[in-house]
Amino acid sequence: MKKYILIIILSMISLAVSAKEPNLHVEQMFNGSYNTNTSVSLNISKSQEKYFRGCTVTQNKKILNKVSQLFEKDLPRASRSQDIISNGTRFRSMTIQNNGEEIYVGLSYDATNGCYLFISGPLKAFK
Repeated sequence: MKKYILIIILSMISLAVSAKEPNLHVEQMFNGSYNTNTSVSLNISKSQEKYFRGCTVTQNKKILNKVSQLFEKDLPRASRSQDIISNGTRFRSMTIQNNGEEIYVGLSYDATNGCYLFISGPLKAFK
């Protein structure tokens, strides 16, 4: 009986250790380095089931390019992606699997060197 209990405990520990953070490149926008930049506004919300982060960049081509580069670096990890261009606007999205859950990343551009980036998914995907 002790053997079975030990096996169960070790199995649970190995599952906990195998869970990993997604370590997305786009998460760099939320590391605090843009907190004082007036052309960047951040929105972070967390509930028991969902984690959401949003970043709005207004009239700053340099940061817009940085966000686009970070998005491109994450694309190879995506299980699905799409790029929609319509009436001069562009929206890009991707879905990344982590810890058996889906993380959604979206990026939309505006005509004035701005963009909106969001990362959303179940809380389990970010642990």
